[in-house]
Amino acid sequence: MKRINPIHLLIALNVLLIVFRDVLLPAETSAALATSIESLLLSIGFFGYAGIVVAFVLCAFFFVPLLIPLNILSGALYGAYVGTVVALIGITLGCIASTISVRHVFTGMQRSIDKRPSLKRLLTHAGKHRNLVIVLVRFAVVVPYQFQNIALAATNVSIVRLTLVTVVSAIPGAAIYSFLGAGLVRAEQVNEILIYLAVPIALMLAVSGTIAYFSKRQPES
Repeated sequence: MKRINPIHLLIALNVLLIVFRDVLLPAETSAALATSIESLLLSIGFFGYAGIVVAFVLCAFFFVPLLIPLNILSGALYGAYVGTVVALIGITLGCIASTISVRHVFTGMQRSIDKRPSLKRLLTHAGKHRNLVIVLVRFAVVVPYQFQNIALAATNVSIVRLTLVTVVSAIPGAAIYSFLGAGLVRAEQVNEILIYLAVPIALMLAVSGTIAYFSKRQPES
């Protein structure tokens, strides 16, 4: 049976929820809910952003698989652009938290990684092409952030390098899920829906092309 691409499923779900939003959630209820959320965010100010980031860090440290939902939530609450920035900060700090957790706290995770041939190949390549491996792992946006973090933490790449490269290479993933989250609650017209879907699709094609290009070149290196 052919496996369903998670990003395709997420986009389809996003479209369905937007199209049937007026049926599932009456306009009056939707407006009241949006007003309540907006008022709450304005009242807590900086702590709203900080709360999302702290949630990223805690979930990353304790391997709770909620990082992508938190990314989507950031977009839904703060919009596509601000949501991307908030999610990127959370992803980057979460990377630090996961690395510390794997290397110094839950060290048994390393033994489970050693049993997986694909991850062992990743560790081998990481010794020769450190920055490239980090970028390609982060560009694999359909792979949950938690798995990305664990795989990268198992390499011998320094935590400083992981952090610096992640803050750049995680931008496409953060943007994709933030745009989907923002589109879920903010898109009203057809052209708005298309914009909120076009950006994730374009980014998805770009990172997929990048991964395919370097995967073909890898045997030659």
